[in-house]
Amino acid sequence: MDAVDGRRGDQCGVQRDGVDGAAPASSAAKIPVGEVSFAGRGTFPKGPAAMSAAIDAALDARGVTDPVARKRWHDGYMTLTGRESGHNASVVNVSDSNAHGAQMSDGAPANSSRGPAQCIPGTFASYHQPGTSTSIYEPVANIAASMNYVMGRYGVSPDGSNLAARVGQANPHVAGGGY
Repeated sequence: MDAVDGRRGDQCGVQRDGVDGAAPASSAAKIPVGEVSFAGRGTFPKGPAAMSAAIDAALDARGVTDPVARKRWHDGYMTLTGRESGHNASVVNVSDSNAHGAQMSDGAPANSSRGPAQCIPGTFASYHQPGTSTSIYEPVANIAASMNYVMGRYGVSPDGSNLAARVGQANPHVAGGGY
């Protein structure tokens, strides 16, 4: 994930074994970075209601069924997507440390952070959730890849029990500040 304001750049993870209704590790599948699409920018709904629905759909795609786990992930990702993108799937950060490389079809440098959870293409590809879009801007795909990423990179439990403790951007009780 990357801070939308350019404070610092990170990348948007590997799933671990399922706990409390979370999908097992085999549900995340790497795709070649060349298969990441930049299509759809500006076409997806934005705002808190749209992001809430996308988070729910990402949890469905990941197989998270436990209501307590879903609430933890949902609450954390409402905070995270609000901070990272203002609940706008079309956001591209062209000012952080990731914003370099050739100009892509969306007009931004290749490695720029994109979408509601501000994934970079390489991380989106590495943690892509099977059955979701290959468009980095599509909110469900972007959020599901991000969830996979925070589990692998930051050790977030599949049930989301330590999401707020491990990822400041997902903790509504702290100022956040990138991760």
